[in-house]
Order: sequence, then C-alpha cells, then structure tokens
Amino acid sequence: MVKSSGNITLFSLKRLIVCICALLAMPVLSADTIIIEHYQKHERYQYGVQLLDLAMSKLGVEYDIRAPDSQNMNEARGELSVISGHLDIQWMSTTAGREENMIPIKIPIYRWILGARLLLVQKERQAEMSQIRTLEDLRKYKAVHGKHWGDLPVYAANGLPVTSLVKYESLFKLLPLGRADYFHRGVNEIWGEAERYKNDLAVADKVMLFYPHPVYYFVTPGRAELAKKIEEGLRMAEEDGSFKHHFLNYHRDFIEMAKLDSRTMIVLNNPVLPRNSPDIDASWWLPEKFERNIRQTYGGD
Repeated sequence: MVKSSGNITLFSLKRLIVCICALLAMPVLSADTIIIEHYQKHERYQYGVQLLDLAMSKLGVEYDIRAPDSQNMNEARGELSVISGHLDIQWMSTTAGREENMIPIKIPIYRWILGARLLLVQKERQAEMSQIRTLEDLRKYKAVHGKHWGDLPVYAANGLPVTSLVKYESLFKLLPLGRADYFHRGVNEIWGEAERYKNDLAVADKVMLFYPHPVYYFVTPGRAELAKKIEEGLRMAEEDGSFKHHFLNYHRDFIEMAKLDSRTMIVLNNPVLPRNSPDIDASWWLPEKFERNIRQTYGGD
C-alpha cells in the first residue's frame, strides 16, 4: 500500500514537472499583444495565414495569430463563430450577407485568381472534357460544389447543373462514382488536388472558367480596430511590393502549369457579387488577351 502511494506521488510529480516545462516554453505576451484567432488550419488556407502575417508584420506591433491544432470545424460553423465573436477572422469569398454580418476588408487577397477555374475530371474522360469551348457545351455536364461556398449561386445563374455536399473531401469522390462530371477548382488549388487523386482524376486541357470571385478577410463585428490594422498592413504591403512578391512566390508555379494562354475562357455571370466590389485587376497573373472577355461581361476600362 505504501509502495502504491509512492508511485502515485512520483507520477503526480512527473506530471507537474511536464506542466511547468510547458508553461515555461510558452511565449510571454505583453498586455498590448494583438491576438488573432481563426479556424482555417487546412493546407488550402495557408496562403491566407501567411498574407495575414505579412500584413501584421508591417505595423510594428506585437501580435499572435492563433489556429487550432487541426481543421476542427467546417466553413459554416467557422463563419458563425466569427459572426458571434468566438473567433476573430476568416478569409472567404464575398457575399452581401457576409459583408453585412462581418467587417469586410475589401482587398482581394488572391487578386481574383480564384475566379479562374480549371476543371478536375475523370481521368478517362479528360480528352472529352477538354473539348468544351462554350457555355452551351458546359451546360451538358454536371458540376460538384461545396454546399456552403459563397459562389454556389453562380452555377444556377448560368444554367449549369450542380450537386453540392458539405464535406470537402467527399466532393472528389463523386467524380469516379459518375455522380458528377467535373469539379471546378481555382488555378492555385487544382494541382495539389490532381496529384492527390491522380489515380482517378486529371485536369481538363484547353478550357477555363472565369467569374469575379474576390476573397476578403472578414473580421468579427466587435473588432473594428483589428480590421483597420489589417487593412493598413495590406495597403503597406501593396505599396512596398511585398504583397505582389508573396502572391507570385506562392502562385507562379501554378500559373505556369495552367498554361492559361492555351485555354479558351468561358466568362460566367456572378449574381452574388456585391455592387460596390473593387474593379477587377488580374494584371499580376492573367494574360492580356482575356481582359476583353471580362470587360464585355463586367465592364471596366
């Protein structure tokens, strides 16, 4: 009995030492440190994390960007957490509802590149799907789409059949099952996904879709000062060229793999694009020959 008691005491002491070491290893934060909590841990969100860090680094203030250990909630739950103030920020495509319920920082963080959509298709149908040239051609096929993604209404507005699911990973499974014909993905998203599912899926050649799909940082309504600081940092990064450097450093390889010059662009109408959205400026990455196509649908100089 005494021996057992001694073991318990030794075990407790070890746990105490571990806890003390963990506390000592934690960074010491001052009372002025700006805490920014988000939920977007998945790899596909890392560009946004890095740009947020770049923006905050311009301000000369102490800050701490905090994320969960894993992607523990979907975008619908995450958005509610930002709206309610349980979390501070998310970066998502804009809608009128999001702009009303949160504080939008209207600087498109992906420089409109998410609006350039390539088609992920069944491997054995790659040649067939690469023959798509017009909107009428595209309407013959069914897309798969995230249920809570802000651009879902684009497809209905353009007469495009679509099936939607909540879980991101489940979307890819519909193509080999024949329940959908293509999964449209951003130029910056599709290549890693195509590699991950290379046994079943491939990227269609010669065709791309485009619609304005700006992604903003959205800040919880109770932290207007944080929104101002992030916008200030982003403007500074634009002016000193570090924003463009970060964008191209992250996307250059994807853009080159896409071979945009060799593709036909199908421009889609986006009915959920708020009226006061910034002018489309894709000059960092989009070949000039496509600018006329975009102007015909969305105007601009």
